[in-house]
Amino acid sequence: MRCKLPAICWITTCSMSKELLQQPDIQAFIRQYQQHEPAALRLRFAKQHPDWPWPAILNQIKARQKAATKLPDWYATPGILFPDPLAVEQASSQATARFKATVVASGSRALDLTGGLGADSASLSQRFAQVDYVEIDEQRAALAQHNFQALGLKNIKVYQQDAEQFLQQTTTPYDLIYLDPDRRPDKQRVSALAHSRPNVLALLPRLLQTGRQVLIKTAPLLDISATASQLPNLLQVGVVALQNEVKEVLYLLQAGYEDKYSIRCVELHKKRRYDFKFKLEEEIQEEIKISDISNYLYMPGAAVLKAGAFKLAGSRFGLYKLHANTHLYTADKHVAGFPGQVFKVLGTAAYRKKTVQALLPSRQANISVRNFPDSPEQVKKTLGLRDGGKLYLFAYRNAAGRPEIAVTEKVEDRLS
Repeated sequence: MRCKLPAICWITTCSMSKELLQQPDIQAFIRQYQQHEPAALRLRFAKQHPDWPWPAILNQIKARQKAATKLPDWYATPGILFPDPLAVEQASSQATARFKATVVASGSRALDLTGGLGADSASLSQRFAQVDYVEIDEQRAALAQHNFQALGLKNIKVYQQDAEQFLQQTTTPYDLIYLDPDRRPDKQRVSALAHSRPNVLALLPRLLQTGRQVLIKTAPLLDISATASQLPNLLQVGVVALQNEVKEVLYLLQAGYEDKYSIRCVELHKKRRYDFKFKLEEEIQEEIKISDISNYLYMPGAAVLKAGAFKLAGSRFGLYKLHANTHLYTADKHVAGFPGQVFKVLGTAAYRKKTVQALLPSRQANISVRNFPDSPEQVKKTLGLRDGGKLYLFAYRNAAGRPEIAVTEKVEDRLS
């Protein structure tokens, strides 16, 4: 994980305020009021404690509110000092960090070249005998050192150094080198690895010389095929989703590997969990049959769609596609194990207000569109519907290419 913030954001936490924040009375206050509105707390208590570092205290409370679900172990550990709240927001979640640690072979030594908050180093420390954490920013490195100690992680060594410089100077062979490259100083969105910092493409020869495996995390917006084409020795691409939102894409390189890479699509949420693997050549060569909608509707998960498994997601489960460009599938029976969500079809109708309202007397549904001329908002307006409720309305092009509406309910709701 790498924080995308300038060093100034850390000053209130990591300079003179750091020691004050560790005082028992301030720590007790932060934990007691960690779910309260920060601005209101200052108005209420500032006069009672005029010498307290209020900007740093409020930042701690804001950050803890974000960490409560994102980094629950850190949140629950006494003495943890969080940086700016935005840094917590941009950090790897505990769930994704733990997953990353499982996609690589365990070993004796790992290197996190883009340390930041330290969530990824913390997870890697459970799989490797030693983790070397590298962070150029002095304040970030100091906070990470403090937090690793609070978490009882004794096998992480902190280096406050530039990542490229560290990589060029080290003589240590690593079982794994991990990078979460940052954006460049101009703050433009990264659309290719060449625009990142450190420049992963420029470092590739040295990375593969120093590490047996190299794991690179990128934002979901990068094109997978274009990025993969730039990476030699690519073993696997991992598309990681949490609650049906793609959080990151991982590229695992292995020195000496020359075969074609596989793609792994994962949903980490325990109620929606799936793990779908394929190779790009399989998807290209696959054929899938087209059919009108039947009793069940299958919607692939976000990770599967990002990876581009538009045919395999259906054909592997004996499903039919509604249209070549409509990424929804159907079958006359419920098929277990599908990498996405399953819906029972209650009825279908043409895209007309009167016919749809006859099918949906409550005039309320959760609306999704696939390969459809109108947006969800336009569909809602055209059909005179309200958002919400237990029913799900899909607007799509059918096998004949005509706009069609299906009213459904989730299979999990029917079985609960």
